[in-house]
Amino acid sequence: MRLWCPTVTLRVLHVVPYFQPAWAYGGIPRLAWGLCRALLERGHEVRVVTTDALDRGARLPHGPVDLEGLPVHRLPNLSNRLAYDHQLFLPRGALPVLRAEAARADVVHLHGWWHLLNNAAVAAAAGKPIVMTPNGTLLPHERKVGIKQAWQAVLGRPVEAAVDRWIAVSRAEVNQFARAGLPAERVHVVHNGIDLGEFEALPERGSFRRRFALGEGPVVLYLGKLTPRKGVDHLVEALARMGRRDAQLVIAGNDMGVQAGLERQVEGLGLGRRVLFTGLLTGEDRLGALADADVLVYASTEEIFGLVPFEGLLCGTPAVVSDDCGCGELVARARAGELVRYGDPQQLARALDGLLEDRGRRERMVARGRSFIAEQFAWPRIAAQTEAVYQAALRDRS
Repeated sequence: MRLWCPTVTLRVLHVVPYFQPAWAYGGIPRLAWGLCRALLERGHEVRVVTTDALDRGARLPHGPVDLEGLPVHRLPNLSNRLAYDHQLFLPRGALPVLRAEAARADVVHLHGWWHLLNNAAVAAAAGKPIVMTPNGTLLPHERKVGIKQAWQAVLGRPVEAAVDRWIAVSRAEVNQFARAGLPAERVHVVHNGIDLGEFEALPERGSFRRRFALGEGPVVLYLGKLTPRKGVDHLVEALARMGRRDAQLVIAGNDMGVQAGLERQVEGLGLGRRVLFTGLLTGEDRLGALADADVLVYASTEEIFGLVPFEGLLCGTPAVVSDDCGCGELVARARAGELVRYGDPQQLARALDGLLEDRGRRERMVARGRSFIAEQFAWPRIAAQTEAVYQAALRDRS
């Protein structure tokens, strides 16, 4: 059954380098998938052009495919390893496909910044309004900063000049846009959405603990990509400093080049029996980890939103997050977690010990967080706000 439909049906083309079910690439494919479905529910015509990237070692079938009523065209990457290890997406045959798809679209919505599909889409758009959601990727940071700066100078500027409207997912990202020199009057704040229905039927409590033989002691969880800015090394150090010596740390996520160093750190601190690396978790395993953890940690930097802490709240688990990012901004508004300084293992250890000792406080955080999420992040609300951005972009071109 469709929800309320807008007066004007829009034809929207989404361009994203990785898409459902390429969950190894983090939040962008999950968010683009959720937005496309929500726009379909509002009666819009939605299409997607993406690549065949799945993860480091596997591809998806390329060509046109129907995903639950959503037409998706997957372009074959020249090299899947370059796409995963270096974020260098070289899709073959992009321009003719994008020209055909853009010709039937009213608005083109680009997702993510560092990929050549944006340039091909801008070339193919032929004067159509363009909306961009970088989702935290606009400024060069973390890895290959010099290469990204050169990319921006040569390949980023034509895309930036073509974008009519920009979507920031938090006030922290608005600040990033200001640092990049984008005009404030063309920036809209639209939070990321969360599929609340995904969390209505959670796995049986304790199933994840049993599967990984975690026992009954407190479980601290990190769930996300393993990259330098996520601060997992600080979390490992915090585990060594905690008063709760029975606490176990689960590190769940696909390795983007740092796991070997983390494993050496774990062994060097004598924490081998207290730390579990699971790799990427999906589906019920992912939900089970979120539900069975006592506390989730997302103490990263340059995190302009961060879905995982809010998904944790929907599974009954509060989070400790960094105070220098959009994730901290939103968790503070919700009063649904503990904030710490990025890179301070001692403060992180104190925060974890305090939450583990106070079940009532954790439960109050979860209750407040769930109310905040339902009010602010439900996909129908996010889709309606995004639709308003499309209408603004259309007015720019009228």
